[in-house]
Amino acid sequence: MVTTKKAGNVERSVRSRGARTAVRPGQRPRSRSHPLAPEHIGEAGSVAVLALAVLGLALFIAAIAMVVFGMTTGSRYVDPPPNVAELGTGQVLGGIGLGVLGVGLLGAALAVLADVRGSRRIAAGISALAAALSVIGVVRVMTEGAGDPILAASLAVATLVFGAAAVILARPAR
Repeated sequence: MVTTKKAGNVERSVRSRGARTAVRPGQRPRSRSHPLAPEHIGEAGSVAVLALAVLGLALFIAAIAMVVFGMTTGSRYVDPPPNVAELGTGQVLGGIGLGVLGVGLLGAALAVLADVRGSRRIAAGISALAAALSVIGVVRVMTEGAGDPILAASLAVATLVFGAAAVILARPAR
């Protein structure tokens, strides 16, 4: 609630988070968060939402690549095996699942930005799900054959980012 009077040296009354503070004419009330971070999210929450949006978009792009790769598996063979139709099925299904997760992460991040009721808990849940799937991915990559340390490290970083975002977004808004 902001009240202003046009008299000379009268102070304005600004209501900020339940408390009244006096602000002199010509001054702006001080915000507790970064100017680019929405006040209903806070600084840590805005970083978490940004991470979810960027990783969600990256997952969606990777999902498109997986689906295309799975659908074109048969064209890579000069003499295709008899089960060529089944070879790309896992990649197509995995790509569809990854695409749904990416769209969910991106949508949840945008919902938190728009301050949709209950969106913080939903975004925290989707982020926790993505963190759990990343942990499974790290274990699978490292236990299959020789393992790929670069892929495992990138999945581990994604696990940390998703886990931190889930913890930050699960906290009540301040």
